[in-house]
Amino acid sequence: MESQPNVDSVDDAAAVARKDFMLERLNKRNKDRQNYLDVKLEQRSKETVQNEGVDYFATCFNRRAYEIEERINALDRCGDAPLPDLGKHFAEITMEIQELQRYLTTSTMFLSDFKIKSCQNVLNTLSGATEEARQRFMPKKKFGFSSKKTTTAAVKQKLPQKKLDKTGAEQQKSTFSWTISDQRQQHIVLRAAEVDGLDITISNVANCLVELQGHPGSVQISNATQCTVLSGPVARSFFAEHLQQCTLAIACQQLRLHSSQATRIYLHVTCRAIIEDSQQIEIDVYNYDYPQLEADYLAAGLNKSQNNYMDVADFNWLSPDVHSPNWTVLKDHPAPNWSAKRTQFLEGINKADVVPSAVAKDAKIV
Repeated sequence: MESQPNVDSVDDAAAVARKDFMLERLNKRNKDRQNYLDVKLEQRSKETVQNEGVDYFATCFNRRAYEIEERINALDRCGDAPLPDLGKHFAEITMEIQELQRYLTTSTMFLSDFKIKSCQNVLNTLSGATEEARQRFMPKKKFGFSSKKTTTAAVKQKLPQKKLDKTGAEQQKSTFSWTISDQRQQHIVLRAAEVDGLDITISNVANCLVELQGHPGSVQISNATQCTVLSGPVARSFFAEHLQQCTLAIACQQLRLHSSQATRIYLHVTCRAIIEDSQQIEIDVYNYDYPQLEADYLAAGLNKSQNNYMDVADFNWLSPDVHSPNWTVLKDHPAPNWSAKRTQFLEGINKADVVPSAVAKDAKIV
């Protein structure tokens, strides 16, 4: 006769199994709940830190922008009081704006697109106000070419005229900045004595080769097509806009490029370069050379050993983890021979039957 299973033992085993199952479910539910709470706590902590970072940035940025604006407006409040050293005053303001620009650039990783654009508009306004004040308090006459056709030009700067005041002491008129405008197929050379410390402006040029052999104070270029611009060390900023198929060789403290396409830049820059609304920009190391280059580096106050040419901030590309498609660093590309390029350019002009003329004699103040 077969023995019957113990009913009580079976029930006890089933009860133990059900209890273990329920405990396992409760433990799993509790663990999932704890994980959820940990994730929410971590997310809340990150948001708190980020908000604190944004608030701190906004406080610092607004305070520094206000201080810069006060320095710009301080000159208007001088009245009849003696003005400070204007050259030094505006140089310091420019440096403060550049420092604030770097602060914004390094903070873009945790700022919203709207906040970045708003701060950039503030910086653009400060830069514009600085330039407007510079022009009012340090007026400069402008220079232009009267000749329309030329292959080479070595332009001579006129010395500032002297004037006597009521006591018979000599007074000098303010120096003026060069303006090169409305030129086609010309080789324009400004040497050290013609550019050192001055603000150079170039506009509406096409198929030109421009050489600035010296250390300009600043350089601005607007509306250039298929031009080559070679510049010695620039003490402050190099600003360019609306360039099409151009080549630049520049050394400067700050580069800003706007609304330009298909342009190659051989660059030495001590701050972070900035581009905006630009595409197909190629960048390589600066390689322009002439006998006084080393001395011009020193005179311009540029650190030759510090070159951030591969550090470019694209204001139309805010992803910190993905490289902007609007600019590239040239790789395995031979450095241009500027002497050969110069010869080739002049030969091309001669073939185009452009009649040379002595621009130095025809140049006039406008």
